[in-house]
Amino acid sequence: MDEQQKDVEDLDPVEPPGEQEEPWCSTCRAFTDYRRKWDTVNRSDLDGGIYSDNIEVPHCIDCGKVVRLLSHSKKLVWSVNLLLLFAWGIGLLTVQVLFEFNLTSFLILTFYAGLCYLVSLLPQQSRKALHTWKQAKRDLSIQDLLQKL
Repeated sequence: MDEQQKDVEDLDPVEPPGEQEEPWCSTCRAFTDYRRKWDTVNRSDLDGGIYSDNIEVPHCIDCGKVVRLLSHSKKLVWSVNLLLLFAWGIGLLTVQVLFEFNLTSFLILTFYAGLCYLVSLLPQQSRKALHTWKQAKRDLSIQDLLQKL
């Protein structure tokens, strides 16, 4: 009996597979079903040339728009904000160390802060996905609260 049990293999994986994150559709404001489409992106190689790379892009089945992973959107927005905060701090220190504070340096610093703010708005689609997700989450919690009353 011991030899038979040694020969038997357990087909169940030792570690259960992790849950895969569902992409969020900003247009439908839900975690909708999606279809994967292939897109081609040109990338550069180390020899100075370019090559085509195929990537998967999930699209919502209901509206046909691109859906996004919320974790990627959060990372992108936080990274851009952190990078620009660091750049603005470097600019502030540069003006403080190299120049005296006067009207011209204040105007340049104000212009630089505005430029940093405008650059922080560049990941617009990721910001929209996060905003619609937070709004839908808030609306759902309000509906749950009203149903309990």
